[in-house]
Amino acid sequence: MALLLNGNDAAKNAWFYQRNGKVVALKIDGKKVTRSNEVEVRGLPEGAVFSNDGQYIYVGNYLDRDISILRVEGDRIVTIGKSLALPGQPASMRGRTR
Repeated sequence: MALLLNGNDAAKNAWFYQRNGKVVALKIDGKKVTRSNEVEVRGLPEGAVFSNDGQYIYVGNYLDRDISILRVEGDRIVTIGKSLALPGQPASMRGRTR
């Protein structure tokens, strides 16, 4: 998995500016890495963690002061259409080691 700012940290009049970021699912097969799919999240994703069971990904969106909740389905990531509002910006995310 990788986070893409998608140009949302640039000036709003920049040709490459996009309001929201993305999360990209990566598949690793030996030494080969391929992209499975990507899911749009909200403004300026700065951190992501997996749930303890590996079935969900939580992405902290700095500009929107919330956490996007995504589900892992095999090699793909899908949005469940819900987010968790926060009282301030999430500057980092931390998960447990397994």
